[in-house]
Amino acid sequence: MSTKARIVLTVALGIVMGVSTWLSGGIGDVFFASAVLLPLIVGRWWVLAALAGPFIALVTLELSGHVYEGGSDGAESYLFPWGIIGLFFWELVMLILVGIRKAFDFLRNRLAIANS
Repeated sequence: MSTKARIVLTVALGIVMGVSTWLSGGIGDVFFASAVLLPLIVGRWWVLAALAGPFIALVTLELSGHVYEGGSDGAESYLFPWGIIGLFFWELVMLILVGIRKAFDFLRNRLAIANS
């Protein structure tokens, strides 16, 4: 996969993650699927830029006055501390998945060299 295709895929899934976050009023299934599949497909550290989409969506919801009703204490802000910590958690998960992809690529190349 070329670098240009990786960039386009990262931007496209960042937009999809952001739109799905905005439409659902929070992080949903599309976010989780993209956060797992994108690093495995692209295999570069800069896939973390795709998390800008959901972050921008959450900021937009916060600034427009929407209230998150899913908390145990009632209405909360979209940018509550655990939400931000959650985004950092997903950044770490994505970096770990990029590392797994890099290790797989390294082993595949090593096997190809050994078989030649």
